[in-house]
Amino acid sequence: MANQSCGAGGRFHRCPNIPINSCQYCGRRFCEAHTYFLGGYEAVCTRKPCRRKHDDLQLHQAYKRRIGERNRAGLCGIEDCVPHPRFECSLCRGHFCEEHISERQYPTRDGSVIINRPASVCAWCWRRRKVWRR
Repeated sequence: MANQSCGAGGRFHRCPNIPINSCQYCGRRFCEAHTYFLGGYEAVCTRKPCRRKHDDLQLHQAYKRRIGERNRAGLCGIEDCVPHPRFECSLCRGHFCEEHISERQYPTRDGSVIINRPASVCAWCWRRRKVWRR
């Protein structure tokens, strides 16, 4: 018989409520009391790493819209920077001038192994890796 209780709580004390959905990030089932976000096809539990991922994704989508607007005008993706962009971020696909992009060894998962691969990465995407590394 499958576990029909909420996945929130610790090892010795689980929430006894009936789950209403499964978290899109951790896969745990959660009840209404442990719902952080529920809408459309998205379901996120109240665990801190899952909340961070959901919030980061909202910020990232807004960031990509701003970068896209600047790039369509022929400008670097960073506010108040005027040089024409010549380089593309390997992650967000935004275009930046040489000053606002770096060649880095970016950790990439290949099955169960993490491999550092060279990538052109903007500062925004470089900071985001800590949220998604788990």
